[in-house]
Amino acid sequence: MPSELLRASEAARRLDVPTKELLRLIQQRKLRYEMVDGIAHVPVDALEEYRAKAS
Repeated sequence: MPSELLRASEAARRLDVPTKELLRLIQQRKLRYEMVDGIAHVPVDALEEYRAKAS
């Protein structure tokens, strides 16, 4: 079953980082994302993966 996709602003809120920082993580390929109609969305499980790597 596919993971829920979050817009960048919601993903940033859940990670407790500014949206600008989240977009930097995406650009540096440290956070997985999917494009939907030209807008970057972050799967919920990608947030969990990032938290696991960061700790």
